[in-house]
Amino acid sequence: MFQQKTNTKTNIFSAGMFGNVRMIIYLLTLGSVFAYLLIVNNTNTLGIKMGQMKYDISTLTEANRDLEALATGLQAMARIEQISNTELSMVQAGTYDYVLAQTGEVAVK
Repeated sequence: MFQQKTNTKTNIFSAGMFGNVRMIIYLLTLGSVFAYLLIVNNTNTLGIKMGQMKYDISTLTEANRDLEALATGLQAMARIEQISNTELSMVQAGTYDYVLAQTGEVAVK
C-alpha cells in the first residue's frame, strides 16, 4: 500500500511538470504569433508609406517638369519683347552711343 501512494505522488508531480511545460509552450507560441503579427503589420505599414512616397516623388517630378517648361516659356525673348513694347511702352534703340571714360580727374574740388 505504501508503494501505491508514492506512485500517486510521482504521477501528480510529473503531471504538474507536464502542465508547466505545456503552459510554457503555449505562452511561447502565443508570444511568437504576437511577434509575427507585429512584424507583418510593421512591414505592411512601411510598404504603404513607401508606395505613398513613390507616388509623391512622381507627382513632384511631373510638377517640376511643368514648372521648368513654364519658366522657359516665360524667359523666351519674344515674350520679353512683347511685354516691353506693350505693357512698359519701351522702344528698341536704333543706334548705340558709348561714353568713353576720361583718364583724368572727374570731380573738381
